[in-house]
Amino acid sequence: MTSRERIQKAMNGGIPDRVPYWCLLSLEHIINHGMRDDKSPKTIEELIEAEIRLTKEYNFDGALIYLPGNRENSNIESFISRSINDVPVGDETNNFINADPEKWILEIPDYCSEDFYSSLYARELLGSNHHVGGWAADGFSRAIQWFPSIEESMMALLVDPIKFKALVEYFENLSIAWAKAQIEIGKLESIQISSPYAGSSFISKESYIDLVLPSVSRLATEIRQSGGYSYIHTCGSINDRMELFAESGTDGIECMDPPPLGDVTLDVAKSRVGDKIFLKGNLDSVNILLQANEEEFESVVKDTIQIGKNNGGFILSSACSISRDVNPKRIKNISKLIDKYGEY
Repeated sequence: MTSRERIQKAMNGGIPDRVPYWCLLSLEHIINHGMRDDKSPKTIEELIEAEIRLTKEYNFDGALIYLPGNRENSNIESFISRSINDVPVGDETNNFINADPEKWILEIPDYCSEDFYSSLYARELLGSNHHVGGWAADGFSRAIQWFPSIEESMMALLVDPIKFKALVEYFENLSIAWAKAQIEIGKLESIQISSPYAGSSFISKESYIDLVLPSVSRLATEIRQSGGYSYIHTCGSINDRMELFAESGTDGIECMDPPPLGDVTLDVAKSRVGDKIFLKGNLDSVNILLQANEEEFESVVKDTIQIGKNNGGFILSSACSISRDVNPKRIKNISKLIDKYGEY
């Protein structure tokens, strides 16, 4: 079974030949360990080559492309600066209090293959045997990031919830177009729905239902109609809303941060939603991958594999992204432990 088939089988809730392995790498980890001669990437080609180099070295079954949409030969710093959310078109106030949703103009880019040079290049480097995915933020997360700080965004939500919901819907429509283009034009197979501000540390379950769930559900529906898989990425504590994730229409969830980073244990997640969606996680990126001694590290990885593989629908991964300081040898050792304990 190829890596691509293995991931697809798990995302469909099935049982592959062995547990798939695919971690989310932080940008800092890619730059520090994937670049040659300790230099920073200057072009999108160099960043993609670093990502794919690590995907192969770590024996991942899949890769998530950090900057899936970019034109050929672009300077990477200018591209990142252009990726920061702008004020809605038609309203140049850049100030929530004075912003007028009636003036906002939804301009969906006319995407073409040139806009997805990055993802197409990644596929060229990896070949056809690996799964390649992208990402898109839900409307709520993009609205939060529109403000200079999280505190200001939360205050805006309290002061004018109607206008804030309009902002969520505006960015939601942009994210849907972006996600669909990644699947249809960029030839990516899955979309991570990035929803970092949707855990119970940020908003209540009731607010999640009101502000986040509709956006996630719309994204999931549109992604599926475009032929791709989707999964929710929410950091921190999600124990009180796992069933909502499963009912959102997405195919899976990622992170499931275990204590003390979050409040989810894999056995509980499997019992509550493992028969409805695939699970991708949930190795503690800090206390296990970064700080644990070898004995504890191997014990936790072994237990996670054995719990997760039960009835399939599982992809072994770090809970959240792997930091710059995690030793590459440790990430490679996880692959060896899968060979030892992960076969079905």
